[in-house]
Amino acid sequence: MNEIEIIARAQMYLEKLANGVNPLTDEEVAENDVVNNVRISRCLYYVTGILKQITTTGSFEIQKSEFSLSAQQLERFAYSQTPLTVSEITKRLNELVNPLQCSTLKNGVITEWLTEIGMLTNVIINNKSKKRVTDNGRSVGIISEQRVNQQGSTYEAISYNLNAQHFIVDNIHSIIELNRKKATKADEKRDE
Repeated sequence: MNEIEIIARAQMYLEKLANGVNPLTDEEVAENDVVNNVRISRCLYYVTGILKQITTTGSFEIQKSEFSLSAQQLERFAYSQTPLTVSEITKRLNELVNPLQCSTLKNGVITEWLTEIGMLTNVIINNKSKKRVTDNGRSVGIISEQRVNQQGSTYEAISYNLNAQHFIVDNIHSIIELNRKKATKADEKRDE
């Protein structure tokens, strides 16, 4: 039996399970069996579709939806009393979605959005563009502090207190829209 035939057999077994049928005996499973749970059944149908695509085309490409978050997902965001970096906030937002089904929030989108609305600004220091917190940014809880790196050089670190974290999550749909625009531009560049 070759690999495609094995995948086809697995697909057939999973499809039967998704339909509440024991694939070994072709008998209906008990009504209270775990495979009759709606969430399990949907999962089995999803995997069956993937396996069917593989057996039909010989390959599989995941069609991810754009990054989005429901109100229920946002309720699970892990706020922190300790100020967070924007990278950590982005990571925590991305952990709320299934990465197999949904694209992720791109790094830098939150700071780009905060810059667009005047919470951060770009300044040129030693011919390099740096982000700085504006008075509006400080008013929502964006913190700027001098730190020293391992080489002994000072740099300005930006972090986000609990209030700023809430501000970002409360405005996530505007951030998602900017993320969508960036993804569209990236796709257009790839197609050129």
